Amino acid sequence: MTNNKIKQSYQSVIDSLKQERDELKVKVHLAGMEVREEWSEVEKKWEHLQSKSRQLSKATGESAHELGEVFTKLGDELKETYRRLKRTL
Repeated sequence: MTNNKIKQSYQSVIDSLKQERDELKVKVHLAGMEVREEWSEVEKKWEHLQSKSRQLSKATGESAHELGEVFTKLGDELKETYRRLKRTL
C-alpha cells in the first residue's frame, strides 16, 4: 500500500471516530458522573491518537510502520470505548 493510501486509510479512521466522538460528547454532558469519568479517560486516548496521526503524516519507513501499529491499537480502543459508552447511554 502506498504512503498516500495509508494516510487516506488513517484519515478515514480519524473521521469516523471524530463523528462518533461528537455524537457522544453531547450525551455524555447529560450523563452521570461515572460516564463522565470514563469520557475523560477516552478523551486522553483521543488526544494521543490525534498526536500519532500528526506524527504518522510526517513519518517514513520503519517509523511509519511503528506509528501505524500504535495508531491502529489506539483506534481500536477508542472504537470499543465509544461502543460501550453508546450502550451505557
